[in-house]
Amino acid sequence: MKKLILIVTLLLTMGIAFGQEQRLIYEKSAEDVLRWHELYERMRTGTPPTAPVVNVAEFEPSQGVLIAYPQYQGFGIPYTLIAQMAEIVPVTIAISSSNQQNQIRNTLQNNGVNVNNVNFVVGAVDSYWARDFGPWFVIDGNDQFGVADFTYNRPSRPNDDAHMAVMAQYLNINHYDFPLVHTGGNYMTDGYGMSASTDLVFEENDDLTEAQVRQLVNDYLGVETYHVTIDPQGDYIAHIDCWGKFLDVDKVLIAQLPQGANRYQEYEDVANYFANATSSWGNKYQVYRVFEPGSVVSNARTPYTNSLILNDHVFVPVTGASYDDDAIEVYRQAMPGYTIVPIMEKSSAPWENTDALHCRTHEIADLGMLRMVHYPTLGAQPFDSVFTFSADLTAYSGENIIADSTRIHYRIISEGDTTQWLTSQMYPTGGKTWQGSIEGITDTCEVQYYLASADHSGRFVNHPYIGAPDPHIFTVAVNTNTDDPEDPEDPEDPEDPEDPEDPEDTTGIAAFDEAAYAIAPNPASGLFVVNTPGATELTVFNTMGQVVVHQQVVGMDAVTVNATDWPAGTYVVAIVTESGKVVRKKVLVQ
Repeated sequence: MKKLILIVTLLLTMGIAFGQEQRLIYEKSAEDVLRWHELYERMRTGTPPTAPVVNVAEFEPSQGVLIAYPQYQGFGIPYTLIAQMAEIVPVTIAISSSNQQNQIRNTLQNNGVNVNNVNFVVGAVDSYWARDFGPWFVIDGNDQFGVADFTYNRPSRPNDDAHMAVMAQYLNINHYDFPLVHTGGNYMTDGYGMSASTDLVFEENDDLTEAQVRQLVNDYLGVETYHVTIDPQGDYIAHIDCWGKFLDVDKVLIAQLPQGANRYQEYEDVANYFANATSSWGNKYQVYRVFEPGSVVSNARTPYTNSLILNDHVFVPVTGASYDDDAIEVYRQAMPGYTIVPIMEKSSAPWENTDALHCRTHEIADLGMLRMVHYPTLGAQPFDSVFTFSADLTAYSGENIIADSTRIHYRIISEGDTTQWLTSQMYPTGGKTWQGSIEGITDTCEVQYYLASADHSGRFVNHPYIGAPDPHIFTVAVNTNTDDPEDPEDPEDPEDPEDPEDPEDTTGIAAFDEAAYAIAPNPASGLFVVNTPGATELTVFNTMGQVVVHQQVVGMDAVTVNATDWPAGTYVVAIVTESGKVVRKKVLVQ
């Protein structure tokens, strides 16, 4: 009998070890409550990243995705999801031992996963909730990537808590001990210094004041505005990704309950809160609603906000509920141009209303991304025939930006007529900043635009991320500054376009004339002269966007530039006028 018991025990152990999966408990367990004091003992205090700090958003470029394979539980996600993610980016699997690699690789291959795009990071994990313990990526003031390593709010999972340091070492980036109890499922950020969580973050750090929590979030993550809301679910988990999600800097998805349902009003209150809040781009949030009655309808599971944005794909958990199709359609409307992929749950680890796809995956930021920061022109604008845009570009790959690729793509829609997409070149103006303009804008029109650039690493970037399918949009008001129609030739008329003394004149040199900023000789083989009447700065760039000359020219009518030692080629001369307009000229150096 003892032999039989021993054999059965061994078989059960082997079955667990070789793929038989056990269910994990997501919520805070009784053990977590008993061991809560360990979090403060485990708390690590370090030095924050050098300011200014950027906290990378989920919807920014990713070089991979992290999932976990705890030894006795297996994957918490279906193989179909792993297979589809592996077609987009490398999938990194956190495992406890390198001995697991061959078995896992074979299992994945047998289930249709491209294992050539799978790699492993060895470091013991307690669960598959990679979102909750996975890395929070930051960029410090020296343009160096790192992770801000909070203390994970599950003391019964010390291996999970330690895994962020493992990932920092694996990726060879900086590691910052972030002295705050937190969890990834209760955090979302926009990449512009604005983030959101439920008030669980205050509850779990009750040794700190709210002001102290906000200060730590600012110091380690660069967050200037931290939206801390109620948890409308009033549930055991209190994670924001169970009911809300940033889809872009100015877009947020909020779950919706049937009218009259318990806690219906709490959901509406949160939706109204964001609808009245100002995004980092200066406009009000666009609030999208997805119907999630799972918490109030018997046996319904509708965890639609718990999705993963992975570059231009969005993976949305579905369960076969009658609400699935409507949820997918909401994503399509909110995120035009993205590929929306419904992912059916796994029977051995089904999606729950408070635990689904987002909880079990974590994007890995592209450490060599070409990052563009731009504050778009949006909404109703007063008339101007020229609109100028600027953006800061950083190529974290270390490669040069391709100057000719850096452009404004735009179209002007007037009286219902849509023009083709046109482009306008952007030019570097010093530091990381590039600038360009859209000219020829008429009144009472709509302007759609996006910015684009590429670098020599092969990366490219659009702003907004998806580009043409979902461009920035603004409208231009009626032009009220028109010439006198009754006497256009009147020399005494201050708005006569031929009056050279008219400060608003755009034809006389006294107002502005790009021809006044001539370059001679051009082509040049040594010295050349740039006329700079009324200018304040002069900058010369090579074709790689690098600054060759930068000079203050206030009060100087002309500047002599020595190009004797320059490599032959075309250079861009940018002249900033007193009015702030940038005149760009090209000079050929032979």
